[in-house]
Amino acid sequence: MFSRRDASSDRDRTTMEEAQRSVAPAPTPSPQPPVAPAPAPRPTAVRSDDESLIAREDTFEGQLRTTRGVRILGTVRGGIESQQYVHIEENAHVEADITAEEVVIAGEYSGNLTCRQRVEIRSTGRVSGKIDTVKLLLHEGGFFDGELHMQKPEAAPSVAPARSDEERPRRTRYVDLATDLGTGREVGSSETSSPSS
Repeated sequence: MFSRRDASSDRDRTTMEEAQRSVAPAPTPSPQPPVAPAPAPRPTAVRSDDESLIAREDTFEGQLRTTRGVRILGTVRGGIESQQYVHIEENAHVEADITAEEVVIAGEYSGNLTCRQRVEIRSTGRVSGKIDTVKLLLHEGGFFDGELHMQKPEAAPSVAPARSDEERPRRTRYVDLATDLGTGREVGSSETSSPSS
């Protein structure tokens, strides 16, 4: 009796057997010293340790004077004097007179603002009142309604004093006497003049 073999099935079986023979057993991993888990990423700090904070649920009424920076998340009524900065965060409400080096407003502010350096009104900031500052940065979407007074920045000392007329080098001038009318033509030092006979 004859039996018929399918050539493709023999080929597939041979290929599988060759593949099994050619694959070496996977090496067992060598034990590695335990690795300490990476520290969880710290959330971005909203404030530094060297600033005064008025939290979201807090309400402050009165006069605040500080050498630190001030970050406001809640409500303030009165006045703030800081030797550094005042940041009014989004959703904060401030009705106060503020004096500081730098002021950033992302919430609602009304009052008289005196800033020795820079005022920034972010896109969520709403400001009404009077601003007196050297620099103002108003983001697209930010709102300002009131009075603005820009101070002149302090003049930087000049590097070299301006020369007086006596100290300036003199440029050599040549006169072309070739014309019969006696009118001379000045020629700069870079041009050459040749007398004509």
